[in-house]
Amino acid sequence: DVLAVGAPYSDSGGLTNAGAAYLYKVEQNGSVTYLDKVTAPDAAVDDHFGASVSHSGDVLAVGAHYSDPGGVDRAGAVYLYKLEHNGSVTYLDKVVAHDGAIADRFGASVSRSGDLLAVAAHFSDPGGISDAGAAYLYKLEQNGTITYIDKVVAPDGAVNDQFGNSVSLSRNVLAVGANKADPGGIADAGAAYLFKVEQNGTITYIDKVTAPDAASEDNFALSVSMSGDVLAVGSNFS
Repeated sequence: DVLAVGAPYSDSGGLTNAGAAYLYKVEQNGSVTYLDKVTAPDAAVDDHFGASVSHSGDVLAVGAHYSDPGGVDRAGAVYLYKLEHNGSVTYLDKVVAHDGAIADRFGASVSRSGDLLAVAAHFSDPGGISDAGAAYLYKLEQNGTITYIDKVVAPDGAVNDQFGNSVSLSRNVLAVGANKADPGGIADAGAAYLFKVEQNGTITYIDKVTAPDAASEDNFALSVSMSGDVLAVGSNFS
């Protein structure tokens, strides 16, 4: 019954484009009650906090993909908050990539499901492949701390695929969009990749999904959403 909305160009605290997220409760009669406005504890100009949001259980994840953790320009970060029973919000932790680099944009997309958190950095350079992109998986422990699980990359990642432009978790299945991938040699047709998070924390690749009518610059998988055993994939230029 909770709705989270990001506003990445909000000038919170007078900081231009620092960003914010707003929380609302959907009442049983269908009305909506405002709960709280969430900002980063270390907010800075142009962080774009709220570019991505994901709420599951009582934990909210908010991406700030233009933030500069450790002074690394636009490496990006994700902030975690706990929604208390009284409607207030408690800051839990800030998550950054252990190998974050300039302009990775970690946090451009986030997804929470159960005790898992997926964070994508679609401009990262795994294996030295420019803008191939990557997704990072974390486990949220009962004491509120975060444990890093693994870094996920496309098995056939290529330059400028932007794997991680979108992510969606449903239970132990992770969907990752790569809207600039070139399946079958079709430029920027796009693809989505499916992975399974095993009980021992390892990641198993399942499959690569492409559009049956793929065409150049379709941007298939610019957005993805998993629920149960169903995957929806957006293709905004098809």
